[in-house]
Amino acid sequence: MSPSNSNKAHERSFSFLRHVAKFLTYLFVLLATHHWSLGQDSNDLIDISIAADASVLSPGDSTWLILDVKVSSGWHAYWKTAGETGFPTSIKWEVPDGVTIGKLGFPVPKVYEFEDLSSYVLEEKFSLLAKLELDSDWDVGIPLLVEGEFSTLLCNESNCVPFDSQFKLEIQTEGETRVDRSVSRKVSQAMRDLPQELPREWKASLVLQDKAWILTFTGQSLSEFSPSSFYFFPEGDLIEHGSEQTFSFTEKDGVLRVPLAMNPTVEASDSLRGVLAHGDYGWLVEIGLGALSSFDKPMTPSTSGSKEQNERAQNDLQTLWTLLAMVLVAMAVWVYGKTNQPVHSRKRKASGKVLALIILGTGLWIGFPKSSVAADGIVWQTWSPELQSRLVEEGRGVYVDFTAKWCLSCQVNKRVFKSERVVQGFRDSEIVALRADWTKRGPIILEALQEHGREGVPLNLYFPPSEFAPSNPRSILMPEILTEKIVLTVLETEEAYLNPKADGFGAILGFALLGGVMLNLMPCVFPVIGLKIMSFVRQSGENRIRIKRHGLFFTLGVLLSFWFLLGALLFLRETLEQELGWGFQLQEPIFVFALAVFLLVFALSLSGVFEIGASLTALGSKSAQEDGYLGSFFSGVLATVVATPCMAPFLGVAIGAALTMDWARAYLVFTFIGVGLSFPYLVFSYFPSLLSKLPKPGDWMDTFKQFMAFPLYATVAWLLWTLQSLL
Repeated sequence: MSPSNSNKAHERSFSFLRHVAKFLTYLFVLLATHHWSLGQDSNDLIDISIAADASVLSPGDSTWLILDVKVSSGWHAYWKTAGETGFPTSIKWEVPDGVTIGKLGFPVPKVYEFEDLSSYVLEEKFSLLAKLELDSDWDVGIPLLVEGEFSTLLCNESNCVPFDSQFKLEIQTEGETRVDRSVSRKVSQAMRDLPQELPREWKASLVLQDKAWILTFTGQSLSEFSPSSFYFFPEGDLIEHGSEQTFSFTEKDGVLRVPLAMNPTVEASDSLRGVLAHGDYGWLVEIGLGALSSFDKPMTPSTSGSKEQNERAQNDLQTLWTLLAMVLVAMAVWVYGKTNQPVHSRKRKASGKVLALIILGTGLWIGFPKSSVAADGIVWQTWSPELQSRLVEEGRGVYVDFTAKWCLSCQVNKRVFKSERVVQGFRDSEIVALRADWTKRGPIILEALQEHGREGVPLNLYFPPSEFAPSNPRSILMPEILTEKIVLTVLETEEAYLNPKADGFGAILGFALLGGVMLNLMPCVFPVIGLKIMSFVRQSGENRIRIKRHGLFFTLGVLLSFWFLLGALLFLRETLEQELGWGFQLQEPIFVFALAVFLLVFALSLSGVFEIGASLTALGSKSAQEDGYLGSFFSGVLATVVATPCMAPFLGVAIGAALTMDWARAYLVFTFIGVGLSFPYLVFSYFPSLLSKLPKPGDWMDTFKQFMAFPLYATVAWLLWTLQSLL
């Protein structure tokens, strides 16, 4: 193994261990939270109060909102980026139309180290600030009601407990603004505690060197500070939290430098943000990464964008094609061996050879290395909210593809962008193509998804070009599954092709049921469909009551699996304040690895390497052993597990709406999704006369069972391809 490959392997191993450590930390927090929530009241540990420095506000004016927080001694809350452990402090505002609230201002945090893990915390008393602006057309005399929810995690050395508190503040409106002087003094003090802008004479820069960011500040007045007292608090996960920071100062040049370890699991955004702290003082830092990537280049149409970025993506995709090609080659060998038996006729042998050659040729074709990027193809640039906003403000046509490697629907959609007509359409409209990769968990992409009523991928957005900078840019939501016709129609008409709207709870339930039914047509569920068809053939000789029970047990497996996934997601989001969306389990390397191992073992069983059916059946009762109901139940569980990477039409609307509802209605929506997924099997179960249309049981079933192993092998290859991106 070459040194470079060895280093990469060590990096991936180290990254994997860090993921395991974080998982165990989350588990510790979960258990501690559960234990203390039974006996510890978080209200005893923290006090909050909200106020505005304007007792009366005039339309067109602004006021500062200040949230004063007091944490009990020995406990701490977390900054807007938590570090290696903990969860960020946040406020979710609810204000009427005509009111705008700016970014939340945090004081300079402190570093808290525990068990070799570093976190960014806020202790004792601190204040959060946000600027509220009132539109000039607000009706004078109508009170302004500001509502919000403050969320944080309180921890000491042995325990953690979540804290959520809702608050309200009513501000009167009149023709002239009146300032509350006592609150204004608090705001002035809080603003002094906030990080300030860098002094004008200080120049910040960033370079990439030996897989580390070298952050540099230039200014002679930096000599007045002790280098060892500096610390850089990064926003987001671009920097490896907890890594050593050693500042050095060159007095001759007036240069302060610090190397920052790069997080190998996170793609670079278009800027590095954070706070340079020295004791209780701090300065805001924001440096564009244009000099290090393609972000500083003029935003030209997608056909002439960043070639290097697309080459990396294309080479990565080629790895998947190579793995799938190996599965097809193995299938070709199996077909040849299955049909080239002495007992078979000459005609069947010839047909088998032809079929084997076709499959072999297909495998060699998709697995053969292709040129990196077609000269006239669409070139995708890395999405960021700032880049998207800037392009839209310039009036550019922008197409955004929110995707993930573990999302099979996303991979199916990518075939559309290779169409010559679609490429020409992008070129004619001078569209800039941006891609947001959500393979790894990230709150920024999740927030963007939620802004459009979605909780998972795929999501495709199109911002039509405009001659003038739009004050309220119009985005067009594309359907979950794309075709060449859909994309071209939207580009031409600049109108939504199919944009189902959830007008009422009944419509949401309808979308959930229809989306669940359509999941059966998605590639994720294909292996399970084949196995269920085979089980129905076996049941064709049984009585109707047993057939109905099989259908009900399958449906029960589907429903319980959906309920479990929904419950876990809601608990982690609402109790531990984790920024998660639908498909969150596929963003965890441990889950993806375990699922790949399970499906590999299952596929080997179908291939006849060994038999696991009897072992699984033994897990059930005597009746389960006799009737195979446990097998139907686990088939339902498997169908749900393999269905989550796919997003069928209408499901995006249903899931996005459900995850904003209360628990009862959310469970009802997911129940309808589960019933939709189970619907074809329930039809066969309650109308057994349809089974007469299926072939009679025979030797073909063993061949069909072996054939169905290959889609599972392909699924394992795809999961391993996804796994290498998560480590």
